[in-house]
Amino acid sequence: MLKKIILKNFKCFKEETDFPLGQLTLLTGINGRGKSTMLQSLLLMRQSIEHNDNAAQLVLNGSCLNLGSFNEIRNSNISREESIVFRYLYEDNIEVPKNNNSKIIGAAQYHFNENYEDDMVAQISRIEFNDEIIERDSNQLNSISYKLNSVYEKSDECNQDLHPNRFNFIFSTQEKENKNNGSCSLLKLLPFSDNRIFENARGENIEIDSKLYKSLYFDRIHYISADRVGPQEFYFKSTLTKFPNVGSKGEFTANLLHKNKDYLVNDNLCLGEDAKTLATQTEEWLNNIFDGAKVEILGSDSNILELLMNASTSKDRFRPANIGFGYHCVLPIVVSALIAKEGEMLIVENPEAHLHPKAQSRLAKFLAQVSSCGVQVFMESHSDHILNALRIAVLDKILNHEDLKILYFQQKPKQPVVEIPVQPDGGIEEWPEGFFDQMDKDFERLFGL
Repeated sequence: MLKKIILKNFKCFKEETDFPLGQLTLLTGINGRGKSTMLQSLLLMRQSIEHNDNAAQLVLNGSCLNLGSFNEIRNSNISREESIVFRYLYEDNIEVPKNNNSKIIGAAQYHFNENYEDDMVAQISRIEFNDEIIERDSNQLNSISYKLNSVYEKSDECNQDLHPNRFNFIFSTQEKENKNNGSCSLLKLLPFSDNRIFENARGENIEIDSKLYKSLYFDRIHYISADRVGPQEFYFKSTLTKFPNVGSKGEFTANLLHKNKDYLVNDNLCLGEDAKTLATQTEEWLNNIFDGAKVEILGSDSNILELLMNASTSKDRFRPANIGFGYHCVLPIVVSALIAKEGEMLIVENPEAHLHPKAQSRLAKFLAQVSSCGVQVFMESHSDHILNALRIAVLDKILNHEDLKILYFQQKPKQPVVEIPVQPDGGIEEWPEGFFDQMDKDFERLFGL
């Protein structure tokens, strides 16, 4: 799981800024203060991998985001030579030889600079990894530390025409510096081979498959933007991508639901006694959120799909344009949440859009339950109903209070982001100025308090 993101020189964040993350992270606060910017540091990685997983570039315009040129994402108060820096701190439980109770704690740091030949991308100039395996014994009293530190620099010695993505690297362990020097190609923005060798202070080695770095699976991010497509007369069939998802605007929802209707949903997310398939559970959760819902995808021999819905449990079916807009807005969120697997990420912007407060609350508690199944969930919201539903999820033991992070983005240059702690009973003791206090201010004005 990602534990923290640190940004520097990226858009509004000139100084190094920390964003602590939980199993579920709620981003809220003043408009234009960097909530979307933090999420973009993840989405840029995803769309860059989708574009070319062997490239040493950050693609600024792709399937998730269209941010323009490098000059538009670089902080306006830095020089052209300074790097944009993304740093990701992560922690994953792993199984190692002779010990199934271990975890990787590490950090990956990426430096991006201007590409003078193409300003629609950012060139990766340096990558640093600092990893440590903590191997605990059965009684939890002792631990053995294995460390690996590696640095990858863009090589000036290589022929860039032949090896445009080539890096030099320096590899070192806990005790031995400059153990090996050489070069390697960038692979999915993780420049190492399938296996990594760690070494402890006693000189003992341990080999770890790089596939265990689940927290750095940037290509497995489900993303539903605030700008979702409206109801359509019909939908075109299409081939699912290697990473099945509903699309950033929800444009592939009907197609994915049609092709994966028999996909088995996590048992912990299944409602009712009916089938545990994606089609059935999508309908069950829509019914739970709205107190009545039906959804059906009709296919034919042509390349056309038709989405039919109902705002009740009757047998009638209607085109989405003839029922509440909120149903169509929630559908891609529910489908994404049900297909997301442990170790993947789910980013939802403005989940409250077009929803009654009760539906907002139920949707938030559903996403809290999804996060408890190992999916790391990010929500960007201005709704106090979303906030309070997450607090109730903590109170109801759906989500541990330590797994919920609430980040408040404020108009203070020296402290742009504040973490709001949540107590085990769902209580909040720290309420900074501007943090969901407008209702209290309005009541004071209305009632003369």
